[in-house]
Parts: sequence; C-alpha cells; structure tokens
Amino acid sequence: MNPDTYATLYGPTRPTPSRRGAGVAAAAALLWSVALFLLWGLGFLALWAEADRGPTEGFPPHWVPICLGIAAVPIGLLCTPAVRRLSVPGRLLVTGLAVCSIAVGLVVRAA
Repeated sequence: MNPDTYATLYGPTRPTPSRRGAGVAAAAALLWSVALFLLWGLGFLALWAEADRGPTEGFPPHWVPICLGIAAVPIGLLCTPAVRRLSVPGRLLVTGLAVCSIAVGLVVRAA
C-alpha cells in the first residue's frame, strides 16, 4: 500500500501512547503520598507540642536544619549522573524511596 493512500484515507498516523512505566509511576506516587503524609503528620504533631510548651514566636529555628536536610536529599539525588539517566518515573521512584525512608526514620525516632 502506498503511504500516501493511508494518509489520504485515514489522516496522519497517530502513534499510540506507550504504557511503559505506568507501574513505576504508580509506585512512585504511592511512595511520595506516604512520605508526604508522614511528614505532614510529624509537622502537625511537632507544632502542637511546640504550642503546648507555651507562647511561640513563629517557626522554631531548630527545625530549619531538619527541613533543609529533608529537602536536600532528593535534590542531591537528582543531581547524580546515575539518576539523571533514568526516565522521569524512575527518578520519581528513587527520590520517593529516599524521602519515604527519611520520613519513616523520623516517625520511628519520634515514637
């Protein structure tokens, strides 16, 4: 069949989107949602405990290194050449695994 005939009859060819990586993206979304939920819960409990001690003047300054460390881990991972060669769902999975392990570690330490 002539390629022009196909284009005339059916219009331009539209490649089907690849479903490759859907499972990796779902696992990454699950890890990130668990990690963000745990970090949110820890932040809420820490603020509640800080408010229970008495009047506060805003964000406690000793939390700054903890928050910077939590944010630095996925950023540092994304800068490594091995992670930069991965696909986007793979990058999300690796960084989600790192952040989720940090969140679980903080929850275990706080308990």
